[in-house]
Amino acid sequence: MFSLAAILFAVLMGFFMSLTLTLCISIYLIGFNAMFLDKWLQLWPIAYPIAVVSIIIYRPLVLNLSGKLVRWYQMPKK
Repeated sequence: MFSLAAILFAVLMGFFMSLTLTLCISIYLIGFNAMFLDKWLQLWPIAYPIAVVSIIIYRPLVLNLSGKLVRWYQMPKK
């Protein structure tokens, strides 16, 4: 169904994506204060599995759409 490479990609991309997004959103919402690290570490374990599952689900769709866009862009212009 899914290759090992696709699953590994989702796990790694989900890790970095969720880490970055929760970090940025936490800084935006609460700033660097005494609660920052505690809140960030509460949010990240929720975001990580959501990110991995989302990548696994959306990867085929995004690959298909990006392939179509590249083919459309590379079509000879009149």
